[in-house]
Amino acid sequence: MEPPILGHRTGRTDHKPPQRTDHDGGQRIGPYRVLAPLDVPGHADDAARCLARDVRTGRTVVLTLPYPASADAGYRVRFRAEAENSRRLHGPWVAPVVDVAPPDAELPWVAHGCFPALTLPAALAAHGGPLPEDTVRALGAALAETLAAAHANGLVHAGISPQAVLLTPDGPRLTGYGLLRVATGNRPVTPHGGRPATSYTGGAAMAHDSPAGLPPEQRAGEPPRPYGDVYALGAVLAYAATGRKDAGPAALPPGLREPIAACLSWDPAHRPQPAVLAREFRSTAAPVSPGLVPQAVGAALAEQAAHHPADTPPPDLPQPVGHSPSAGRAPSRRSVAITALTGAAGLALGIGGTVLWRAVTDDPPAPPEPLALRGVAPAPLWRRRIETEIDGTPLLWGNSHLLVPGAGEVTAVRVRDGQKMWTRHNVWGVGDLSTLGGGLVLKPGPRELIALSARTGQVKWVERGYDGQKRPRFSYPLAADGKTLWFLAQDQEETASVVAYDLKTRQERWRTTVPGGFGGSEEHSAVLREDSLLLSNRGESAPDNPWTYLALGRRDGAKLWTRTYKGVLTVADGPTEIVSGDLLITFASDVVSAHEISSGRKRWHFSFSEFVYTDGALHGRTLYATDGDAVTYAIDVAHGKLLWRRRAAVDAASPMSESETALSHSGRTVFQINASEVEALDSADGSLRWRFAPAAEGASAGALSGSVLSAPGVALIRNDQAFYALPVD
Repeated sequence: MEPPILGHRTGRTDHKPPQRTDHDGGQRIGPYRVLAPLDVPGHADDAARCLARDVRTGRTVVLTLPYPASADAGYRVRFRAEAENSRRLHGPWVAPVVDVAPPDAELPWVAHGCFPALTLPAALAAHGGPLPEDTVRALGAALAETLAAAHANGLVHAGISPQAVLLTPDGPRLTGYGLLRVATGNRPVTPHGGRPATSYTGGAAMAHDSPAGLPPEQRAGEPPRPYGDVYALGAVLAYAATGRKDAGPAALPPGLREPIAACLSWDPAHRPQPAVLAREFRSTAAPVSPGLVPQAVGAALAEQAAHHPADTPPPDLPQPVGHSPSAGRAPSRRSVAITALTGAAGLALGIGGTVLWRAVTDDPPAPPEPLALRGVAPAPLWRRRIETEIDGTPLLWGNSHLLVPGAGEVTAVRVRDGQKMWTRHNVWGVGDLSTLGGGLVLKPGPRELIALSARTGQVKWVERGYDGQKRPRFSYPLAADGKTLWFLAQDQEETASVVAYDLKTRQERWRTTVPGGFGGSEEHSAVLREDSLLLSNRGESAPDNPWTYLALGRRDGAKLWTRTYKGVLTVADGPTEIVSGDLLITFASDVVSAHEISSGRKRWHFSFSEFVYTDGALHGRTLYATDGDAVTYAIDVAHGKLLWRRRAAVDAASPMSESETALSHSGRTVFQINASEVEALDSADGSLRWRFAPAAEGASAGALSGSVLSAPGVALIRNDQAFYALPVD
């Protein structure tokens, strides 16, 4: 008879399979045959874990799956999303993900390549009590090092618990990535710290009955953040050192009391950085052989390996997707035997530990990667999720209000604290919000212009005269200066005109007919200069069509001049031109060019390695742009000379055509936004300041879909419908 598997979240075991799986037999979950549970009764606090064997390859893995008792359907959707997202977590002490349930599986699961393995509660049970201080210290160093690397790459683990920590003959392995996000649904947080309305772990435990490792700020409703990982690590180490989940600092061994108590500080600002914590755990007054664990734990691992010897898969069966013959390889019998006899369970860290393993085993682990201390993203000041679908580009007004357009509505969020200020319904529009000046924003409607107060959301006035009947039909705004709105309009014959509209008297000041193709496009406004309005012909995307500017007088709409810039072609969907004084900067394919606006003379051109698909950003005399190969460039606009360039850490195979380049309000930080994360670079030399990869749900997990807006001291990062405010500069 097969060994029992976990049945419910109470931790009890029985011989009944999970209630809803995609298995084809009592002990099958997808392509895996369950061998034995890893959960210990009374310690199952995040998900079910068991040993399982891939019937296709004979490989033994640790299988993690949601509890069948969970009644929250969204919990399983989030579980699958975070399982996919967990592939992004790397390091020597992370259990490698070798397989994830397909999207059509009824029950999601994730398979980790580590065997033999014991969860931390199972290791304590095998030992008969708390682990020795040296073992806890080595365990803390390994897990802190993993967190330092994760945080440096913009990741928050949000799943550290005793069940998520596995002990193997090759050292500890961390699993459980994203399980707190799975449990809480990554719901929005009230700006004043209200408790979350949803339950923890898929409906099984309410916030007031949260696990001991849940940081106090998250019990109060905050989303998972890096310093929450440090708190959870402290709770895990306190459990390993005392055998109790509710142990206070007084119960800890004296040598561990100070660092673990610091991790468990109620105030996140007093918790140590993971890199500092790793160094603290490695340093002892009397150095001992690192990584020793009780002999009974090594013996239990050896017994587990002997009880479940590797199967030989049929030679004609295909390897699973993502399978690597070496990833998660089981240790040799010789290494397990030596481990059991000597009591060294492979928690060795650093150079000394590597040398030890080379002396006693033929399967040495890879040495830990060096810590990346630079690059840790700051904790968000706040997070706000917009519940309705965002319909258009958000607008930052006055550095104080973030205005978010939705389907028939506009919502204002206060930049300072993420507080929702107002929502105005029944403002249907066909274009993006734009600033009018004087505290007003424009929401273009299908046959009307709606002016809203940015502070209150009140409709100040509506202009319905440009409906294509008596007057030409409004098309889209071109520019505004607080006194006048210039917009493009078309009559019934599609003849284009530029209209100057007085915002005080709400009367038309002048109207000038312009040739077809001028006026830009809906994505690219006109250039407003001191005495003129410049309209380009970029709306015409005919082959070999040279860039041309038409200048109209701001006061009377008179046609001042028309000038063509040789060598610059119009690309309707290309990056927006940038004007700096008398300099016109344009992008075409893999070249950026600069011409004098007044004379049309070419000043310089610069070639990128790949095409540039998105807008650049200008601050002072420096232009910043990112090409399709994930390389960000800083170019001196006076002479077209390269100042520095930096390749993003994201895989260049990602869809970099979706990337953006933005600047902080002060210009001291450059943001390179790609399909996975935001990189903040020092604008002076391109060095990395931090990387930020916000968590996402469902199909968006592991991806970034948004942009960056900048206010003084704050970067507003959008990912789909969520906004994060990060301190900057």
